[in-house]
Amino acid sequence: MVKKILNEWGEEWLQYKKGYVKESTYANYLVLMKNQILPRLGMREVEEINSKIVQEQITYWTMCGRLDGKGGLALKTVKDIVIILKMCRRDYAKMYDCNMPALEVEYPVNKKVSRLSVLSREQQEYLLRIIHKELEYESLGYALSLYTGIRIGELCALQWEDIDMCNRAITIQKTLQRIYLKGKKGERGKTKITITSPKSKKAVRVIPISDALYTLLSRQYCKDKRAYLLTGTRKYMEPRLYRQHYERFLDENKAEYIHFHGLRHTFATRCIESGADYKVVSELLGHASVNLTLNLYVHPCWEDKRRCVELI
Repeated sequence: MVKKILNEWGEEWLQYKKGYVKESTYANYLVLMKNQILPRLGMREVEEINSKIVQEQITYWTMCGRLDGKGGLALKTVKDIVIILKMCRRDYAKMYDCNMPALEVEYPVNKKVSRLSVLSREQQEYLLRIIHKELEYESLGYALSLYTGIRIGELCALQWEDIDMCNRAITIQKTLQRIYLKGKKGERGKTKITITSPKSKKAVRVIPISDALYTLLSRQYCKDKRAYLLTGTRKYMEPRLYRQHYERFLDENKAEYIHFHGLRHTFATRCIESGADYKVVSELLGHASVNLTLNLYVHPCWEDKRRCVELI
């Protein structure tokens, strides 16, 4: 058997995977292959790529893997790269009936203490007041995120046909995102907007509409069911542009700055603070498992710990 280098097999593997994964997933494989994996390992034979070689690359990617030369990649990105490498090697072994040892690697300790950005109750109340005062389709989206925890891609894909005002329920069943498409040989790649099913089965969900949100939706109600909630027309608004509108809205109204995703964190935090069942919160957020919700949002305070030990 003629042994293949990763540059050659990587192209074949991408074409193979294209028929088995979502377009957005394929786009992620493509970007990481093109920008990170092939430039570093492309000239090596696939069977030569072992744990030692990959471990060396993990060190490189975490220290100086960014394309702009400004340091290393996020640990999650590095893990995604290694997952793709593992799949690529596994499929090569199946295709060419060869035996390759599994990759055994370690990841550096993440020294950054990540804190979720969450609005205080006072900051949240102020933001909702100015939304009420300057209610438009775009600002309605900010309130929707605060009252439901919807992701920005899901929000951008939301149409009025997904909102059942009679039964007071919102159906989340699609997401909108811009993905990378590979160009022809010698040409630069392009990007395009896709509207697909959400990232996991659990992300397809139905969220009840609270009284406060119902009032806002009623004020901006659109009779055209095919219209997008954020525009009131049949033309969508993509996440990048919507973030720009959101940041300008905060700036003009002198509201506390928080990343748009922080509105989702704020919703989840308020739910947990109010004593909501963790499983219910997890399903409202569309998390793949309740463990993810627990790890992100459930942090017992000192008094909770004291009450616990007193029970013994």
